[in-house]
Formats: sequence, C-alpha cells, structure tokens
Amino acid sequence: MIGSMASAQAPNDATDSKTCGAKHLDQCFIDIVHDQAGIWTSPFRLQQADAAWLIPFAGATGAALHYDSDALNQLGTDQHRVNISHNIARFGSPEATIGEGIGLYALGSFTKNQRLAETGRLGAEAVIDASIVTEAVKLAANRDRPNQGEQTGEFWPSGTKGYSTNGSFPSGHATAAWALARVIGAEYSSFVPRLLAYGFATAVSISRVTGRDHFPSDVLVGSGIGFLTGGYVYRHHSVERETGLMIQPMIDMRTRTVGLQVSAPIDGFRHLWRTKRVDIGVDKDSSLALGMAAAK
Repeated sequence: MIGSMASAQAPNDATDSKTCGAKHLDQCFIDIVHDQAGIWTSPFRLQQADAAWLIPFAGATGAALHYDSDALNQLGTDQHRVNISHNIARFGSPEATIGEGIGLYALGSFTKNQRLAETGRLGAEAVIDASIVTEAVKLAANRDRPNQGEQTGEFWPSGTKGYSTNGSFPSGHATAAWALARVIGAEYSSFVPRLLAYGFATAVSISRVTGRDHFPSDVLVGSGIGFLTGGYVYRHHSVERETGLMIQPMIDMRTRTVGLQVSAPIDGFRHLWRTKRVDIGVDKDSSLALGMAAAK
C-alpha cells in the first residue's frame, strides 16, 4: 500500500465544480472518502519501479524493528530531555497539525492568497487521511509502547487476551507531521520552505523517540505513511501539480534496461532553448522528462 501511493496518479480535481473548503464542507468529506478508497487499493497499482525504493524502505524498517529495544536502552532516560521532547511533539500531534492546516487555510482565504489557502486545505486533508491509515495499522499491530509490558515493543504481547487502542506502531505524530510537511513542500518547492517544513517534521519524529513514546521503527513507518499520503493528496487535489525537480528510477524488464527519469519544469530549462538544441519530450503537464537508460 505504501509503495504504490508514491506513483499513483489521478485526474486533477481542480476541474470539479466544487472544491473542499468552508463553503463546501460536504466536498471535503467526499474527497476524504475517495482518498481512502484510492489509498487502500493502491497495492494493486504497484509497479516494478517502486521496488527501487520500496525494498530499501522495507529493509530499513526490518533493521529498525530488530534494534528497537537496543536503541532505546542506549538512549537511556533523561527526564529533562523527555520533557523537551514532549513539548516539541505537541506541535506535531494529529489534532495540532489539522489545526495548523486550517489556520493556513483561513489565513490564505483572508489575504486572498490562493496557494496558501490550498496548502492549508490539502495539508489538513492529508493529515486526516494519513491518520486514518495509521490508526488502522495501530489496531492491527497492537504493539506495546516503550513504557509498557516488558518494554521491548512486542506485537500482540498477550495474544487475543489483551488489546490496546493506543498502540505504538506506527507513530501518529510522525504520520501527521510528515503529511502536512509533504503538502507544504509540494506547494512551495524552493529550498527554505522545504527546509522549514521537513525540519519541523523531522524534529517531531525524533522527539517521539527521545521522549520514549515510540520506537525508531514506529517513527520510520509513520513518517513514510505521512509523506506518501501527503504526496497522494497533493497530486489528486491541487490546482497545479508539483513543479520541483523529480528523479524516479526506470526499470524495463522487457528490454533489460535500468536508468533514471529526471523531470523538471520547463521554465527552469528555458536557457537550454537559447544555448543549444537538445532532444526533449514535453508531456501534457508542461514538464520535460529526460530519460537515461543503460543496457544490462
């Protein structure tokens, strides 16, 4: 499910007669229902190219699960650090990030800044979507938190005799923070906004481990769910698609070739037209794709 969300595409909803917002709250509900249908069916749309990052992600998750207990034991307990971590994490809770998204939407609407309004609207929607997924996984995993049971992060530690609705895996704070940050980074693709958004999400994620509320693997998987869900929501509901530089792996088993596809906005390469003739392809979204492949 996580892998295919990164490559799933859909028609741009900007052409819809109604847009989710203060005047059309019913459309917000409809969008979330549609998002959930697309997210939960995304495993059926996995592509071979997804393996280039999905396999490393799965490997990193497996390694984190193996060393979770050792990592927290080495971290130790420092009440001052725990208190600071909890203060940081408050800004990244699902409730807080939804509120932050609504705040950006309200500010954008008041100042007639459509991009800011869309950032807030889609950010809040992404947090809701990602949180639904994370809560479902929490219920299925039923993992102890670092301060519960044997403090080893067991899954279903008591079998079916014990059950928690506040499990550790994955982290809801990391999910929410990265969902919001992904939308902000997509809307504002320059260096500083992305640094601030992703720095915020990283700080929240780390604070969940240093505050001894989660294991590293909880945060890793939660961050992945949030990041991918944020991208999914942006691609499906934004007025303009992402314009930043994108690099995606290319794997063609039929021709036994591997390579990279580099996509960037045309405006960023206008000087190429003036300096020399190059072979490029322009797609319907006005981005140019440069393909590079090497025969195996």
